[in-house]
Amino acid sequence: MKHLMSSKYKNGTPVPDHEVAHMMIALLMAGQHSSSSTSSWIMLRLAQYPDMMEELYQEQVKVLGAHLPPLTFESLAKLPLNQAIVKETLRLHAPIHSIMRAVKQPMAVPGTKYVIPTSHTLLAAPGVSACDPTFFPNPDEWDPHRWEADSPNAPTIVRNKVEAEDEKIDYGYGMVSKGAASPYLPFGAGRHRCIGEQFANVQLQTITAEVVRIVKLSNVDGGHGLIGTDYASLFSRPLEPAKVRWERRN
Repeated sequence: MKHLMSSKYKNGTPVPDHEVAHMMIALLMAGQHSSSSTSSWIMLRLAQYPDMMEELYQEQVKVLGAHLPPLTFESLAKLPLNQAIVKETLRLHAPIHSIMRAVKQPMAVPGTKYVIPTSHTLLAAPGVSACDPTFFPNPDEWDPHRWEADSPNAPTIVRNKVEAEDEKIDYGYGMVSKGAASPYLPFGAGRHRCIGEQFANVQLQTITAEVVRIVKLSNVDGGHGLIGTDYASLFSRPLEPAKVRWERRN
Protein backbone atom coordinates (compact mmCIF):
# COMPACT_ATOMS: atom_id res chain seq x y z
CA MET A 1 0.00 0.00 0.00
CA LYS A 2 2.86 2.37 0.82
CA HIS A 3 4.31 1.73 -2.64
CA LEU A 4 0.99 2.51 -4.34
CA MET A 5 0.53 5.68 -2.29
CA SER A 6 3.91 6.95 -3.48
CA SER A 7 3.44 5.84 -7.10
CA LYS A 8 2.82 8.10 -10.07
CA TYR A 9 1.31 7.60 -13.51
CA LYS A 10 3.53 7.90 -16.59
CA ASN A 11 2.58 11.57 -16.93
CA GLY A 12 3.80 12.26 -13.39
CA THR A 13 0.35 12.48 -11.78
CA PRO A 14 0.27 10.93 -8.28
CA VAL A 15 -2.14 8.02 -7.86
CA PRO A 16 -5.13 9.40 -5.86
CA ASP A 17 -5.94 7.79 -2.51
CA HIS A 18 -9.38 6.64 -3.65
CA GLU A 19 -7.80 4.79 -6.60
CA VAL A 20 -5.31 3.15 -4.24
CA ALA A 21 -8.26 2.00 -2.10
CA HIS A 22 -10.01 0.60 -5.19
CA MET A 23 -6.86 -1.28 -6.20
CA MET A 24 -6.45 -2.79 -2.75
CA ILE A 25 -10.07 -3.97 -2.69
CA ALA A 26 -9.64 -5.50 -6.15
CA LEU A 27 -6.42 -7.25 -5.12
CA LEU A 28 -8.03 -8.59 -1.95
CA MET A 29 -11.01 -10.02 -3.81
CA ALA A 30 -9.00 -11.37 -6.74
CA GLY A 31 -6.32 -12.92 -4.54
CA GLN A 32 -8.64 -14.85 -2.24
CA HIS A 33 -12.02 -15.98 -3.52
CA SER A 34 -11.10 -16.73 -7.12
CA SER A 35 -8.07 -18.86 -6.26
CA SER A 36 -9.81 -20.67 -3.39
CA SER A 37 -12.78 -21.44 -5.65
CA THR A 38 -10.58 -22.84 -8.42
CA SER A 39 -8.48 -24.81 -5.92
CA SER A 40 -11.67 -26.40 -4.59
CA TRP A 41 -12.72 -27.44 -8.08
CA ILE A 42 -9.29 -28.92 -8.79
CA MET A 43 -9.47 -31.06 -5.63
CA LEU A 44 -13.03 -32.16 -6.42
CA ARG A 45 -12.03 -33.11 -9.96
CA LEU A 46 -9.01 -35.08 -8.72
CA ALA A 47 -11.26 -36.89 -6.23
CA GLN A 48 -13.62 -37.61 -9.11
CA TYR A 49 -10.76 -39.14 -11.13
CA PRO A 50 -8.17 -40.72 -8.76
CA ASP A 51 -6.31 -42.24 -11.72
CA MET A 52 -5.59 -38.74 -13.00
CA MET A 53 -4.25 -37.77 -9.60
CA GLU A 54 -1.91 -40.77 -9.63
CA GLU A 55 -0.77 -39.81 -13.13
CA LEU A 56 0.03 -36.35 -11.78
CA TYR A 57 2.10 -37.85 -8.99
CA GLN A 58 4.01 -40.10 -11.37
CA GLU A 59 4.76 -37.11 -13.60
CA GLN A 60 6.58 -35.47 -10.70
CA VAL A 61 8.46 -38.66 -9.85
CA LYS A 62 9.55 -39.10 -13.46
CA VAL A 63 10.54 -35.48 -14.09
CA LEU A 64 11.83 -34.33 -10.70
CA GLY A 65 13.02 -37.61 -9.19
CA ALA A 66 11.63 -40.06 -6.63
CA HIS A 67 12.93 -37.93 -3.75
CA LEU A 68 10.66 -35.07 -4.91
CA PRO A 69 12.79 -32.00 -4.13
CA PRO A 70 11.14 -28.74 -3.03
CA LEU A 71 9.17 -27.15 -5.86
CA THR A 72 10.65 -24.20 -7.71
CA PHE A 73 9.33 -21.91 -10.40
CA GLU A 74 11.58 -23.72 -12.88
CA SER A 75 10.40 -27.19 -11.87
CA LEU A 76 6.73 -26.23 -12.28
CA ALA A 77 7.48 -25.38 -15.91
CA LYS A 78 8.58 -29.00 -16.44
CA LEU A 79 5.19 -30.44 -15.43
CA PRO A 80 2.87 -30.10 -18.45
CA LEU A 81 0.10 -32.31 -17.03
CA ASN A 82 0.08 -30.30 -13.82
CA GLN A 83 -0.34 -27.16 -15.94
CA ALA A 84 -3.08 -28.81 -18.00
CA ILE A 85 -5.03 -29.74 -14.84
CA VAL A 86 -5.24 -26.05 -13.94
CA LYS A 87 -6.06 -25.01 -17.49
CA GLU A 88 -8.82 -27.58 -17.96
CA THR A 89 -10.36 -26.84 -14.57
CA LEU A 90 -10.43 -23.13 -15.40
CA ARG A 91 -12.16 -23.98 -18.67
CA LEU A 92 -15.09 -25.70 -16.96
CA HIS A 93 -15.00 -23.77 -13.69
CA ALA A 94 -13.84 -20.25 -14.49
CA PRO A 95 -14.26 -18.28 -11.23
CA ILE A 96 -15.82 -15.28 -12.96
CA HIS A 97 -19.00 -16.34 -14.75
CA SER A 98 -20.04 -12.88 -15.96
CA ILE A 99 -18.11 -9.87 -17.26
CA MET A 100 -19.72 -6.45 -17.64
CA ARG A 101 -18.54 -3.65 -19.90
CA ALA A 102 -19.95 -0.14 -20.30
CA VAL A 103 -20.72 0.89 -23.88
CA LYS A 104 -18.54 3.93 -24.59
CA GLN A 105 -19.77 4.55 -28.14
CA PRO A 106 -22.76 3.29 -30.17
CA MET A 107 -22.15 -0.31 -31.23
CA ALA A 108 -23.79 -1.87 -34.26
CA VAL A 109 -24.69 -5.55 -33.84
CA PRO A 110 -23.27 -7.34 -36.92
CA GLY A 111 -25.91 -8.78 -39.24
CA THR A 112 -28.78 -6.91 -37.61
CA LYS A 113 -30.34 -3.45 -37.62
CA TYR A 114 -29.71 -3.04 -33.89
CA VAL A 115 -27.38 -0.46 -32.39
CA ILE A 116 -26.43 -0.60 -28.70
CA PRO A 117 -26.49 2.93 -27.23
CA THR A 118 -23.99 4.34 -24.75
CA SER A 119 -26.57 4.19 -21.94
CA HIS A 120 -26.29 0.39 -21.89
CA THR A 121 -23.99 -2.12 -20.22
CA LEU A 122 -23.01 -5.37 -21.92
CA LEU A 123 -22.73 -8.65 -20.04
CA ALA A 124 -20.69 -11.54 -21.41
CA ALA A 125 -20.29 -15.08 -20.08
CA PRO A 126 -16.82 -16.35 -21.13
CA GLY A 127 -17.74 -19.87 -20.02
CA VAL A 128 -20.17 -20.18 -22.93
CA SER A 129 -17.48 -20.31 -25.62
CA ALA A 130 -15.36 -22.56 -23.37
CA CYS A 131 -18.14 -25.16 -23.54
CA ASP A 132 -18.91 -24.75 -27.24
CA PRO A 133 -18.31 -28.00 -29.18
CA THR A 134 -17.29 -25.88 -32.16
CA PHE A 135 -14.08 -25.07 -30.31
CA PHE A 136 -13.83 -27.85 -27.71
CA PRO A 137 -14.74 -31.43 -28.74
CA ASN A 138 -16.77 -33.19 -26.02
CA PRO A 139 -16.86 -29.91 -24.08
CA ASP A 140 -18.58 -31.28 -20.96
CA GLU A 141 -15.79 -33.81 -20.42
CA TRP A 142 -13.06 -32.81 -17.97
CA ASP A 143 -10.03 -33.97 -19.94
CA PRO A 144 -6.67 -32.37 -19.03
CA HIS A 145 -5.03 -34.28 -21.87
CA ARG A 146 -7.09 -32.28 -24.38
CA TRP A 147 -4.40 -29.57 -24.14
CA GLU A 148 -1.99 -31.90 -25.95
CA ALA A 149 -1.88 -31.24 -29.70
CA ASP A 150 -2.40 -34.91 -30.64
CA SER A 151 -5.45 -35.40 -28.41
CA PRO A 152 -8.78 -36.12 -30.19
CA ASN A 153 -10.32 -33.59 -27.80
CA ALA A 154 -7.72 -30.90 -28.51
CA PRO A 155 -9.42 -27.48 -28.85
CA THR A 156 -9.06 -25.37 -31.96
CA ILE A 157 -6.69 -22.97 -30.18
CA VAL A 158 -4.28 -25.89 -29.63
CA ARG A 159 -4.64 -27.47 -33.07
CA ASN A 160 -4.40 -24.12 -34.85
CA LYS A 161 -2.00 -22.50 -32.36
CA VAL A 162 -4.32 -19.48 -32.07
CA GLU A 163 -3.11 -18.50 -28.61
CA ALA A 164 0.54 -18.71 -29.66
CA GLU A 165 -0.01 -16.59 -32.76
CA ASP A 166 -2.40 -14.09 -31.18
CA GLU A 167 -1.11 -10.55 -30.92
CA LYS A 168 0.85 -9.93 -27.72
CA ILE A 169 0.68 -6.72 -25.70
CA ASP A 170 2.08 -5.39 -22.43
CA TYR A 171 -0.47 -3.53 -20.32
CA GLY A 172 2.17 -2.87 -17.69
CA TYR A 173 2.45 -6.29 -16.04
CA GLY A 174 4.20 -8.41 -18.67
CA MET A 175 3.48 -9.59 -22.20
CA VAL A 176 0.19 -11.45 -22.57
CA SER A 177 -2.04 -12.48 -25.43
CA LYS A 178 -4.84 -10.03 -26.19
CA GLY A 179 -7.09 -13.08 -26.20
CA ALA A 180 -9.53 -11.55 -28.67
CA ALA A 181 -9.26 -14.52 -31.05
CA SER A 182 -9.57 -17.16 -28.32
CA PRO A 183 -12.71 -18.94 -27.04
CA TYR A 184 -10.80 -19.68 -23.82
CA LEU A 185 -11.09 -16.62 -21.57
CA PRO A 186 -10.95 -17.55 -17.87
CA PHE A 187 -8.94 -14.38 -17.21
CA GLY A 188 -10.85 -12.12 -19.60
CA ALA A 189 -9.25 -10.35 -22.54
CA GLY A 190 -7.96 -7.02 -23.74
CA ARG A 191 -7.01 -4.10 -21.53
CA HIS A 192 -9.06 -5.42 -18.62
CA ARG A 193 -7.56 -8.91 -18.70
CA CYS A 194 -6.79 -10.09 -15.16
CA ILE A 195 -3.46 -8.62 -14.04
CA GLY A 196 -2.99 -11.55 -11.65
CA GLU A 197 -3.15 -14.20 -14.39
CA GLN A 198 0.50 -15.21 -14.25
CA PHE A 199 0.57 -15.26 -10.44
CA ALA A 200 -2.69 -17.24 -10.27
CA ASN A 201 -1.35 -19.91 -12.63
CA VAL A 202 1.81 -20.36 -10.55
CA GLN A 203 -0.21 -20.37 -7.33
CA LEU A 204 -2.72 -22.98 -8.55
CA GLN A 205 -0.01 -25.18 -10.07
CA THR A 206 1.92 -25.07 -6.79
CA ILE A 207 -1.13 -25.95 -4.68
CA THR A 208 -1.99 -28.84 -6.99
CA ALA A 209 1.55 -30.23 -7.11
CA GLU A 210 1.99 -30.04 -3.32
CA VAL A 211 -1.34 -31.70 -2.52
CA VAL A 212 -0.63 -34.51 -5.00
CA ARG A 213 2.65 -35.21 -3.20
CA ILE A 214 0.98 -35.59 0.19
CA VAL A 215 -2.38 -37.30 -0.28
CA LYS A 216 -4.60 -39.38 -2.55
CA LEU A 217 -8.17 -38.16 -3.02
CA SER A 218 -11.35 -39.96 -4.03
CA ASN A 219 -15.10 -39.51 -3.73
CA VAL A 220 -16.54 -40.86 -0.50
CA ASP A 221 -18.96 -43.12 -2.36
CA GLY A 222 -16.25 -44.31 -4.75
CA GLY A 223 -18.15 -42.92 -7.74
CA HIS A 224 -17.45 -40.20 -10.27
CA GLY A 225 -20.11 -37.70 -9.24
CA LEU A 226 -19.49 -33.97 -8.94
CA ILE A 227 -21.33 -31.30 -6.98
CA GLY A 228 -23.12 -28.51 -8.85
CA THR A 229 -21.99 -24.90 -9.31
CA ASP A 230 -23.30 -21.89 -7.40
CA TYR A 231 -23.85 -19.35 -10.18
CA ALA A 232 -25.76 -17.02 -7.84
CA SER A 233 -22.48 -16.21 -6.09
CA LEU A 234 -19.97 -13.64 -7.33
CA PHE A 235 -17.57 -16.51 -7.99
CA SER A 236 -18.46 -19.90 -9.50
CA ARG A 237 -17.86 -21.90 -6.35
CA PRO A 238 -19.18 -25.37 -5.41
CA LEU A 239 -22.89 -25.26 -4.60
CA GLU A 240 -22.32 -26.60 -1.09
CA PRO A 241 -19.50 -28.15 0.97
CA ALA A 242 -18.43 -31.49 -0.47
CA LYS A 243 -16.76 -34.35 1.37
CA VAL A 244 -13.94 -36.35 -0.20
CA ARG A 245 -11.89 -39.26 1.08
CA TRP A 246 -8.18 -38.66 1.54
CA GLU A 247 -5.32 -41.07 2.16
CA ARG A 248 -1.82 -39.97 3.09
CA ARG A 249 0.92 -41.21 0.76
CA ASN A 250 3.66 -43.32 2.32
